[in-house]
Amino acid sequence: MKILYAPTEDFIKGQRATLTAGVAAGSAVSIPVDNSAGFNVDDYIVIGAEGSDQAELVQITAIADANHVTATLAQAHSADDPIVFYRYNERKFYGSLTSGGAYTELTAYGSPAAIGVDDPQGTSIEYTGGEGYIYFKSTYWNSTTSTESNIADANEVLADESTRYCSLYQIRKQAGITQNPYYDDGKVEDKRKQAENEVNSYLLNRYVLPLTNSVDAPEVPFLITRCAYMLAAGYIDYEEFGSDGNGVKWLGEARGILNSIQKGTQRLIDSTGAEFTVQEKTQVLRGQEYQPPSHEIWVDGKRF
Repeated sequence: MKILYAPTEDFIKGQRATLTAGVAAGSAVSIPVDNSAGFNVDDYIVIGAEGSDQAELVQITAIADANHVTATLAQAHSADDPIVFYRYNERKFYGSLTSGGAYTELTAYGSPAAIGVDDPQGTSIEYTGGEGYIYFKSTYWNSTTSTESNIADANEVLADESTRYCSLYQIRKQAGITQNPYYDDGKVEDKRKQAENEVNSYLLNRYVLPLTNSVDAPEVPFLITRCAYMLAAGYIDYEEFGSDGNGVKWLGEARGILNSIQKGTQRLIDSTGAEFTVQEKTQVLRGQEYQPPSHEIWVDGKRF
């Protein structure tokens, strides 16, 4: 099974407004807003803080005046809740056997799927098919106007989030930028790749990569997930605040754990209770366990 995530990008968003009074759930609800300018009938809007359980994506069915729009609400909302216009209401997911090859929509697995405005990681579907797709793309789809974003412009992703060491949201949460619109997912993804590369440089001295458990299934232990998101958040924090922030501490903690794993003083255990496959060279060297040299990382004049 592959869990496919599609983070929601800022370019699909537009006009913003605020609820001026609380509203109850129901059909054809009159929603009081501070300004309805820029909204139109059939537009899609998100009410509530994006990524929270209280957020929902609804369609405007009427506009009474400059301060009231009408929509059906699944839940109640409070005064001052944010409202934001979305150009699309769904995501389409595609799979391909090769990079740059022909892409087929995953209609049998839930595509198109409603944009997951209540999930900080974005929209997701489960791909369990036997087609063997290993490359994936996702586009935006407006089910009312039948408008789709250009698949050629969509990022091509190898495999899925289940093979990544951590999620973009975990990095954002650790770094304290979950609501920072100026640090987009592209920048966070760059830091995730950098963190995964550093984690692998430690693990490769002891374990066979990619990590697979005792039944030969891919598995990422939580200890590695924690190291990855702390490293990525550390890079972000250090860039922003230097030695005055928390980045150096997070980097040091993650690298301390990884050094222990690399030396073999801390073992990586899979979900079955067995240790992940150890590199042959680390198992025995002249009757003793091989201890590869540790990494020396310097940050702001300090060694980790």
